[in-house]
Amino acid sequence: MLQAAITGIPMTGPATSTEDRRLAASCAAGDTKIFEELYRRFGDRMKSIAWNHLGNAADAEDAVQDTFLKIHRAAATYSGEASFATWIYRILVNTCYDVLRKRRRRIDEAPIEDEEGVMIERPAPSVDDAKRMTLRKLLDELPEQRRSVFSLFEIEGLSHAEIGEILGISEGNSKWILFSTKKELQEKWNRNRSL
Repeated sequence: MLQAAITGIPMTGPATSTEDRRLAASCAAGDTKIFEELYRRFGDRMKSIAWNHLGNAADAEDAVQDTFLKIHRAAATYSGEASFATWIYRILVNTCYDVLRKRRRRIDEAPIEDEEGVMIERPAPSVDDAKRMTLRKLLDELPEQRRSVFSLFEIEGLSHAEIGEILGISEGNSKWILFSTKKELQEKWNRNRSL
């Protein structure tokens, strides 16, 4: 049962709650074996979710590490209202939101210089790079919740029910947000292409 709870496969009934609470208690106690198992089971998806929210590997890696620290600190407060996997993803998404808020407050980065203070030219982007950068820019411009729904559904392949649990919204609301976000992205993409 513990293995099933760790995999994140939604389970129904009281067994899930009992196993998830036991898993949370082990995390609260600092059981390193549980954290290693959680990282093996969830680490890749967590990095992917974080990368899709933050846009670079270093920030994604930091967000995942911060999330595991938060899991340890908050595991004693786990209520069992959502599955343990959903609870973990919710903490991760909120951690990504925190990183994005901090990033917005920072001053724009200065141009890249080498050790002698000489400006370094960036290589010209390819057509595919330009499309990827445009899409990344459009995603970054979305409000947090829209970006999360889009990334979790389109990139991570989560269901609307799972997204609803992670973000604290209804399944129907998740569907509506995805629909309107796709429409908005398509309109912005078309406007960008015509410029």
